[in-house]
Amino acid sequence: MKKSIAVGMVALTSIYSTLSWAESLVLRAGHSANLSEPYQKGLEKFAEVVERETDGEVTVQIFPNNQLGNEREMIEGLLLGTLDITVPTNGVLTNFVPELSLFDLPFLFDDRQHMYRVMDGEVGERLAGSMQENGFKLLGFYEAGIRHIVTKEPVNSIDDLERQSIRTMQIPAHVAAFNEFGANASPLVYSELYAALESGVVDGAEAAYTNYQAQRFYEVAPYLAEVSWTTLVADLVMSEERFQSLPDNVQQALMTAGRESAEYERQVYAEMDERIREELLSAGVEFTQPDLEPFQERSQSVYSEFVDTDQKQELLEIIEQLR
Repeated sequence: MKKSIAVGMVALTSIYSTLSWAESLVLRAGHSANLSEPYQKGLEKFAEVVERETDGEVTVQIFPNNQLGNEREMIEGLLLGTLDITVPTNGVLTNFVPELSLFDLPFLFDDRQHMYRVMDGEVGERLAGSMQENGFKLLGFYEAGIRHIVTKEPVNSIDDLERQSIRTMQIPAHVAAFNEFGANASPLVYSELYAALESGVVDGAEAAYTNYQAQRFYEVAPYLAEVSWTTLVADLVMSEERFQSLPDNVQQALMTAGRESAEYERQVYAEMDERIREELLSAGVEFTQPDLEPFQERSQSVYSEFVDTDQKQELLEIIEQLR
């Protein structure tokens, strides 16, 4: 009888300890975008769902605009335990999970719906497994925008990029793609881009409508070539160790929030693209539509370089089947 009481007391102590801890749990989430961009809107939805699903026991504090470091530093923060959640551009997480480089290839997706089918199907599931093997828990796939080329002078064809210095992200496949397009790829730090465009250190950059407007790049690069050269994936992640340390109900809430916020963030991105394009036109931005075929042809060598494992080849074949 005494043994049964003792076991029961231990169980109750464990339960109350978990509840007490959960009640005071605040998760820190960091990202690189500003308050008006879809990452922020997605994480606000994420925080809302987490609070709803845990009856207010867990809250999420959001730190935008690289307040907690750049994307790589925030990923490292997950592994060090100084940050709970982040949503980096897929190509940055590739430094930690090499299999993800598949999503960095140019012209990989036909359109948004094709991308969603890929992310939400077998390819996404298998890449989530690769993340887990490398210490990360995928909560959801966000979108980081359809990317175009913004410049100080108009780009009417791929020939106009010849020897132009174009800022890219510090993502190997992106650098390789723009070099193949004939440009000189310059992977500058993002925070330096406006000044680099203004001073002529670079002649242009690749960008989505959203950050082109939000960061006011149109003031110093008023031409936008609509090439849709890639649609970026962003990975909403936390460390696997941190995720496993949380109570089951909190884990379930995080997965629900990841799924719902991803759907919401993608919708926000699509709606913002339509609105922002009209606003950019009104602001005097000049749009061009170069022939895409030369861009696509030159992209093939990038595939040859970066589809370098059997797994990537298998996943690429699935992506092709989903077109």
